[in-house]
Amino acid sequence: MEMAGGSLSPAVEELDQYVLVIQESPSGHLTHSWRPVVEFDLSQFRLQPRAERAHGRIVPAAAHSRDCHAEFDACIASCLSQPLSEDYSHITSYRAKEEHCRKGCWQPYRDCEELQRRRPQEFSATNQAVDWLKRNRHEVLVGSVVVVAGVAFIVAFPPGALIALIPAAALASSEVDGEPRFTAVVP
Repeated sequence: MEMAGGSLSPAVEELDQYVLVIQESPSGHLTHSWRPVVEFDLSQFRLQPRAERAHGRIVPAAAHSRDCHAEFDACIASCLSQPLSEDYSHITSYRAKEEHCRKGCWQPYRDCEELQRRRPQEFSATNQAVDWLKRNRHEVLVGSVVVVAGVAFIVAFPPGALIALIPAAALASSEVDGEPRFTAVVP
C-alpha cells in the first residue's frame, strides 16, 4: 500500500512505523493521514524510561473494564447492611439510611466513571480509531493511550496538527543497556 502521507491505513504489521495526524481545514472539514515516523521530530515527545529513577521503565500492566453501576449498587448494599455510627443516630428510617448510603457511594461512582472515560481506548481496526478520534477530538487528552490493532499510540498535539497519534515504541529511549524492554498500556 502506498502510504506517503495518505489517508489509507498502513498494514497492521507496519502500524508502529506511522503517525496518525488528524487536522481540521479552515472550512471545518476533518482530514487524516498516516505519515512515516521518520518525518517527525519526536524529541519533544520522547519517553524517558530511565529518567531520574533506577526503576523508571514502563512496566507491564493490564487495563480492564469496570462495571461502575454494579460497584455503586454493591456499595449501597454494603452500607445498608452495616449499622451506622453514633454520629448518624438521627437517621432512623430505612429511607433516610438509603439516602445517606447513596450520597456516600455517589463520589466513588463518579470517580469510577471518570477512570473508565480515561482508560485506554482500544480499536481492532484503524478506521474505527480514526472515526472515534474525529468524533471525540475535544475530549482526548494529551498523553492518552489509544490502542489500534494491538499497537499502542500516545496522543500528542504537535504544531500544525489537531491531533497526532505517535506509536509508543517510537517514543522509547534509544539508549541501549542490553536489557530486554517491554511496553505495556497502562490507564
